[in-house]
Amino acid sequence: MSVERTIEALVADLAPVTPLRPRRGLALTLAAAVLACSAVIVVFGLRDDVRALAPEPVVIIRCLLLAVLGCASSHAATQAARPMVGRANNGWAWALAAALTVPAAALLLFMRLMWSGAAAGPGDFDFSLTPWCFGISTSAALLIGGALVLWLRGGAPTNLARAGWLVGLASGAFGTLAYSLHCPSNSIYYVGLVYSATVALCAVLGRLVVPRLIRW
Repeated sequence: MSVERTIEALVADLAPVTPLRPRRGLALTLAAAVLACSAVIVVFGLRDDVRALAPEPVVIIRCLLLAVLGCASSHAATQAARPMVGRANNGWAWALAAALTVPAAALLLFMRLMWSGAAAGPGDFDFSLTPWCFGISTSAALLIGGALVLWLRGGAPTNLARAGWLVGLASGAFGTLAYSLHCPSNSIYYVGLVYSATVALCAVLGRLVVPRLIRW
């Protein structure tokens, strides 16, 4: 078959498609995050201070950082489904850097505590809630990440590894945010270590699993 006939055959098979809109993917991800938060609230309940609309400062800080990280990572992930030349989406990196201030602060406070020899508070190093944090956060992250992966499958992501990291980071941040609405701990050490480890675990799982699901 000649080149001209090959081109004519390919053109004949063309059909119009609906343009992929990243805003819809972001809206779907946010809807899944809201659903995950609602499920945690219904099943496990809200913290007493959140229910009273008087949350502790550490709760406000962790929720805001996780929400910003989740939104920035989700935006970058949905943009990756429609690659563009000369346009970078690095907002998620700045959000991640901001979120890393929490474990950094926890480490500095721990070093100060050790240096001064002062006694730790009764709840500072209570990590008995860790299995609940991992279990609830990752379960919520699966719901959110699943919605984002389904949307990405309709796109054309070219950097699959980066997309995997972003999906894992976004779903981990939102999943941990959902758990934080119930989590009774007020310890900066708990938030800095366990929350960070949970988000990191989800990011690694996203890198390992997501590229296989969105490959085209």
